[in-house]
Amino acid sequence: MTAISYKHISVVQHNMGNGATEPKFAMTDDNTPVVVKTNNCPEGNLILFNEYFCYRLAILLDIKMPISGVCVIDNETAIYDNCVNANQFGLGFYSTYLHKSTVLIPTIINMMQNKEDFIKILLFDHLIFNTDRNLGNLLVQYYKKNITLQVIDHSHVFINQAIWDANCLYRAMEEKDYFSTRILEDNNYLYDMFFKSMSLNSECLENVAKSFKTLVTKSTLEHLISEIPKEWLPCQTNIDALIEYLLYRVDHIGDICETIKHHTQS
Repeated sequence: MTAISYKHISVVQHNMGNGATEPKFAMTDDNTPVVVKTNNCPEGNLILFNEYFCYRLAILLDIKMPISGVCVIDNETAIYDNCVNANQFGLGFYSTYLHKSTVLIPTIINMMQNKEDFIKILLFDHLIFNTDRNLGNLLVQYYKKNITLQVIDHSHVFINQAIWDANCLYRAMEEKDYFSTRILEDNNYLYDMFFKSMSLNSECLENVAKSFKTLVTKSTLEHLISEIPKEWLPCQTNIDALIEYLLYRVDHIGDICETIKHHTQS
């Protein structure tokens, strides 16, 4: 496993009040505000695997996300409002809290410096079979001359979200799920804001697809998984199936692009 540094959490202040995974607002030892999903969170540690793996994959694909990683909550962490119990001490996933951020509204889209990144996000969601892209996990960081789109929260991905396994992934491959429109349908409310504000440029879509196909390789995926704490890892059978599934998705990314274009034009 690749050695990575863990951020120590000095204080956990409160529950964020949203989400089945019960994220917490916290501060690191260097006074960085972060949002933490703890060890043994309500939906299990596969959530933490999903978050870290998708964060590293998004960064590889040049998709903007807040700086994130692995953190530690322990006996030296101050806990307020009893929002973390002893069973949740250990390694968690943190995402740096975005100051001056707001949820997406249609009127902001044309003001964003990186609105074309939506194409990357759209294909990324298809790569990881993310049917949970919503207003709460697509944020706009709002400064006077720097309005940027950033994504967060990839807890619920790989078809079956918090309970995916080799069986569901192999079944999806047998069913040729690259023809599925479920991602477009389930994420329609948010996607539709972009489709109404910008045209889906076929050349741009295909260029992003080519980039994904170049970057997402077996060795790259294995390297990303090698960074993940062993406490979060699913069994090797499921890891092998996930790598095979993602390579299958990227191998059929041209078909995915055609599915997207056909759906948006119908």
